[in-house]
Amino acid sequence: MAPSLFDDAGYQDVRNLERSSNMDAADDRTLRMAFPAVDGPLLDALVRYQQAYLSHAEAGQGTDALSRAHTEALVASGLDSKTAEQGGAMLRAFSGRRHTAWRLQDKLRQLEGDTGPRADELRTRIREELTKQERATEALARRYGADALALLRSREPELLDLHTRLTRLLSRG
Repeated sequence: MAPSLFDDAGYQDVRNLERSSNMDAADDRTLRMAFPAVDGPLLDALVRYQQAYLSHAEAGQGTDALSRAHTEALVASGLDSKTAEQGGAMLRAFSGRRHTAWRLQDKLRQLEGDTGPRADELRTRIREELTKQERATEALARRYGADALALLRSREPELLDLHTRLTRLLSRG
């Protein structure tokens, strides 16, 4: 018998290296099977979806405007609703982690000239949190694949800009 149920089903691109009780790792492997393979054309379509959604949603107000923006964005991107939603979840997971990491790095740069025990303590806490964010970003490879993570990282600034704009749009009440 194979060491993992998933190894017989053709999912050997995601090796089961987990030997801990980390349930998130098992969940990630399961969710990986339900997620479409992320490649350049899919990422391009997801970016087109978000760009179109933003352009239509920013022009209107209310839930009707958001609904129309979603419909127009689906047409512009060529995605179906399920793929757009799954891709959006992936982009939010990645961009949320990276946005936090960028803000922490910015805070570290601001503290460069500061001295004293309080500044040292703050830098230590920020570095620890930055390490956690980097680990969490790397863990996304279990859910979406190492190639997908590399592709997301290659377009990080663009994705973070879209994430920031979408967050700002959807949080304005």
